[in-house]
Amino acid sequence: MHVSFDISFPNVACKLLSLDVVDDLGGVVKDAKHEIYKHRLNNLGVRHGPAMRDTLGNTLTSEDHILEHKEGDAVPVEEDDDHDDDDTCGNCYGAGKAGECCQTCDDVKRAYKRLGWTVKLHEVKQCQALASAETLKEQYAEDGGCQVYGGVELNKASGHFHIVPHNNIRNLKSGRQGGVINLMDLLSFTFDQFNISHTVNSLSFGNHFPGIASPLDGEQRHVKDTHGMYQYYVKIVPTTYERVDGSEIESNQYSVTEHLRHLSPGSGRGMPGVYFYYQVSPISAQFVETRKPFMQFLTSTCAIIGGTFTVMGIIDVVVSNVVSLFSSNVLV
Repeated sequence: MHVSFDISFPNVACKLLSLDVVDDLGGVVKDAKHEIYKHRLNNLGVRHGPAMRDTLGNTLTSEDHILEHKEGDAVPVEEDDDHDDDDTCGNCYGAGKAGECCQTCDDVKRAYKRLGWTVKLHEVKQCQALASAETLKEQYAEDGGCQVYGGVELNKASGHFHIVPHNNIRNLKSGRQGGVINLMDLLSFTFDQFNISHTVNSLSFGNHFPGIASPLDGEQRHVKDTHGMYQYYVKIVPTTYERVDGSEIESNQYSVTEHLRHLSPGSGRGMPGVYFYYQVSPISAQFVETRKPFMQFLTSTCAIIGGTFTVMGIIDVVVSNVVSLFSSNVLV
């Protein structure tokens, strides 16, 4: 079953989005035939730059995909990123009093504030993770939104497809003097960047045929905050449209219900994004295009003409009687 989609995300950068297909057993379908494009949107929602061809997969399906760490992973793990070992006095970088230790980034900030100095976060070891997180937010805030469109082949029974954070977010690092972002900060960053307000420009399952409007086409959904998981539950009815010449178009109609869940980092309830869960109905529908026979058309035409003459005759009699009555009253 082929699904065509066109969805705009005004508040999420293209490089943070990815699409995946999941079958009815919960397994990711890696070899599904697809053609997916992503197009950057400016702050006014207008396309700019060229469209980018994308592929299925590379999605963050759970928090574990961020938090797990194995040797060789691109995201460095810094267990004590915000402070030194308990047995070591943290460096205050010249702002501390005699014997003062600055174990955390907040300690360094307080020491600098006391002297009226400005903290350069990327130069302070205790603040490198914070500097990296702020750099990432600035970087992706400038990228605007994204329009994701194309088509993909789905399992014809049930399953779902979703647009969620891209897996390459695990490999993001600040460009400032080798600063790193720890994994929990990265998880929070992922959630904070996903305001999944969106517009479903079009969504169809199968070929288009006359007289059937897709219920989600042109629909907008606004989410006031981030950390949202927007879920659409789609009931698909296989439908056949038979033309008057005997040719057939096989497609689908669908109805939809929707639900918004609010997530928080570390809750284990899933990742922010837009999810389409579909199920194919065992009942099918058929539309047959017909044309009236010529004799039926002729009979209907004669009936209309005869009815018109009858009505006009009645009106003529009524008008004549009213005029005659009015004339008699005037003569009297």
